[in-house]
Amino acid sequence: MNSQLLELIFLSEKRKDLLLFLKDGPKTINEIKIHLNASAVAVLPQLKKLRDDSLVFRTEDVYILSPLGIAVAGRMQAMVSLLNVFGTCYKYWANHSIECIPTLLRSRIGDLKNCTFSEPPDRTRLFEPHREFVENLAISRRIKGTASIFHPLYPSLFLSFAKKGADISLLVTRPVYERIKEEYRTEFREFMNLENTCFYVCDEKIEFSHVVTDRFLSLSLPFSDGIFDHKQDVMCFDPGALRWGEDLFAYYRDRSEEITEI
Repeated sequence: MNSQLLELIFLSEKRKDLLLFLKDGPKTINEIKIHLNASAVAVLPQLKKLRDDSLVFRTEDVYILSPLGIAVAGRMQAMVSLLNVFGTCYKYWANHSIECIPTLLRSRIGDLKNCTFSEPPDRTRLFEPHREFVENLAISRRIKGTASIFHPLYPSLFLSFAKKGADISLLVTRPVYERIKEEYRTEFREFMNLENTCFYVCDEKIEFSHVVTDRFLSLSLPFSDGIFDHKQDVMCFDPGALRWGEDLFAYYRDRSEEITEI
């Protein structure tokens, strides 16, 4: 999109919402007014601008996207979702390394719209699992997690959830795996002996950690300088975000070795 077209679309919330609304099909002026919660006086000038730039045309009493408008609106939703994600907390995304996420998943980062951020309750618990994370994990029935760092509380934590019947699949880097085998062999063997668990080891470089369940997604990214952020985690509950988290797990699972015994 050229700069003039971007300004036409994104410098007006009404024009942006109009294009996305018309993406669903032809609409009358009354339907448009109701959707935008605006009067005809407010809506008609925006429709005229879209018509002048050949994005919308009118036939009889309805407004319809032109072929150009259809093409533009089809690409807009991804951009709108992306802006919604970064607009939630621009400073966070600007200071963290999103390039460590695989390109295919990074292109869909807009799926994390409506995300929030979890933090430890105070500085004395800075390196403990966040309370919101643990509480949501405890009521999840299906859990998939990727770990690039080792946390001493996680072996017993995930073992306890597995014993309660949750289906759990974990994927870790080779260094994390070696430490688990060395320091938590008993817990690991008990975890592996359960029928509702899977464990994978990946030799590719992974710099983030994430957990996706049937309820939520938690994503921990490093800072731009590579230092892992123990304080803030991205939290998402939208179905689209959960699919994104599932696909991220599948990406590395397909590049990993499944461990079936130790």
